[in-house]
Amino acid sequence: MKIIKPPKLNIGDTIGIVASSLPVLPSFRENYEQGKKVIYDLGFKIKEGKTIGKVRWWMAGTPKEVADDINSMFADKNVKAIMAHSGGYSAISVIEHLDYELITNNPKPFMGMSDMTIYHLAIFAKTGMVGFHMDDVTFGFGRNSKENQEDWLNLDKEFFLKFLTRTEAPGIIKPVSDWEEWKKGKTTGQLIGGILQHQKLLSGTGYFPRIEDFDGAILFWEEVGESLYKISESLYKLKYMGIFERINGMLIGKIKYVKPMREEEIQVPGVKEMILEIMEDYKFPIMSNLDFGHYTVNIPMPVGIKVSFDTSSKELNSLEGAVV
Repeated sequence: MKIIKPPKLNIGDTIGIVASSLPVLPSFRENYEQGKKVIYDLGFKIKEGKTIGKVRWWMAGTPKEVADDINSMFADKNVKAIMAHSGGYSAISVIEHLDYELITNNPKPFMGMSDMTIYHLAIFAKTGMVGFHMDDVTFGFGRNSKENQEDWLNLDKEFFLKFLTRTEAPGIIKPVSDWEEWKKGKTTGQLIGGILQHQKLLSGTGYFPRIEDFDGAILFWEEVGESLYKISESLYKLKYMGIFERINGMLIGKIKYVKPMREEEIQVPGVKEMILEIMEDYKFPIMSNLDFGHYTVNIPMPVGIKVSFDTSSKELNSLEGAVV
């Protein structure tokens, strides 16, 4: 697949904001406005999409209306990047309405995480364009810092500028928390992934990357609010698709709020024990607890971009720029 890198951002450029999944609910408004202020403070302008302010069920409009808003942002020559207000639950209904030819001809950074995994993988599969798995407006830039999180916003702003406004390779990314070596080794490959439950959801459709796109790749994933057996099911699904036989390595971000079993008498294993049992037949290195996912600093993980990592030194090295 030919990888399409979008043009870099320049200070003063306009960033479009879309409600690509959840609407901007009243309970989100304060954080949303805080997130917008961060974008302004970084020196950028903002154009809000037509989905901002709309509410329909758990979406900001019908699937077609949401897609039209995203398509219009890609078509607008004055908008140089697009950022999701938040994640949510509805991207799977929108992707059939996206104009992939338009996106191919007007590549732009499209940023967000969680439900944005659906958009990143679908656009990557259909166009080869790099997708930016990173913080969104409301729950990233707009989050309320808690104790021991005071540096998170500064780190997120630093990551934003390093990955979006510079064409050179970002280089070595230092751990913010304690990264863990689960399977020893070092490797290089092209990033591909996102939240695990949505990788499973999209797999088997025409919007999921081809199996060949995983050759030599580094699979990254994180998870939130799932039971351990659901995480297991998702990993087995990818295993049976033949993905683990093709990848060079695995990077696991934060796994948050694991749901307990309904059957209280069942003794569940630890997360690490369960995952390593599924991975026991594979030799690739695995590093875990990296700083990406929900309720954490989010190191940008651009889909399609080459990185290397070494579990012994807890080192992640971004080997090429994600923009041109």
